[in-house]
Amino acid sequence: MNENEKMIEQVGTVASEVGKEIVKQGYQDIGPTLIKPAAATAGLLPRTIRAVLSGLEKWVLQKEYSVAEIDKLLEIKLQKVGAENVVPPEAHIAVPALQYISYCMDNEELRDMYANLLASSMNKVVKNEVHPSYVEIIKQLCPDEAKILKKILEIHNWPLIHIKYFFPDKKGYFYQVRNFSDVGYLANCEYPHWITRYISNLERLGLIEIVTSASIVDKTKYLPLEKHEAIASLIQPQEYKSRGFESFDFERNYFEMTPFGRAFCKICINKDDNKQKNA
Repeated sequence: MNENEKMIEQVGTVASEVGKEIVKQGYQDIGPTLIKPAAATAGLLPRTIRAVLSGLEKWVLQKEYSVAEIDKLLEIKLQKVGAENVVPPEAHIAVPALQYISYCMDNEELRDMYANLLASSMNKVVKNEVHPSYVEIIKQLCPDEAKILKKILEIHNWPLIHIKYFFPDKKGYFYQVRNFSDVGYLANCEYPHWITRYISNLERLGLIEIVTSASIVDKTKYLPLEKHEAIASLIQPQEYKSRGFESFDFERNYFEMTPFGRAFCKICINKDDNKQKNA
């Protein structure tokens, strides 16, 4: 067993023992008949969160790391779970998540995804659904892509178009634009015009699938894309003819979230986050 494995084992043991003790104390505080006043047990959840994370913090404490802010976020996200269901997280998930969240405390979207992941890993009911790869996936997302993931959960199939420039006599074509969608604009992204690269990255991560063999039956779904101001200049004759092309056409496809993507979003995206922000 190498030094890292020994450290992981020690942290896991400490977290487990602390978790058992705090749950035991929690039941003593609450009592089997739940007759104590609410004020007497109001601090149970914060203390439970503090306890189950205490064995991990020594790994990740840094000057810029805000433990208090993480505690506050987790308390909000675990309010509906109940202290009796809060358990020590797996070290191989919680340690890197705590490290990475320290680097994005000033970014609401990514911070919330890490916090949701941590909260899920501490929730006895769903912790077995937390995959270790989720930490690395969030690490490879930008804030705009996090916003897009929230938005695409609302609709099953999202229209997607490509712009094709044709050479004279239809002797071939060139893709001027691939994977254009208005979802970045609808999700209020900071850089919605980068949507083609966002779509490509989400596909690369296995969160969405681009279906190239079919299109949405209702073709009116594509009209907002084909008339979008972001591509209006690209379909003007002076644009493609000045480059030696004769005509253009749209290729219509769609994209949808994969089963893996939905499982990821179930753990890392809380639909109530926006409600809490707007409250």
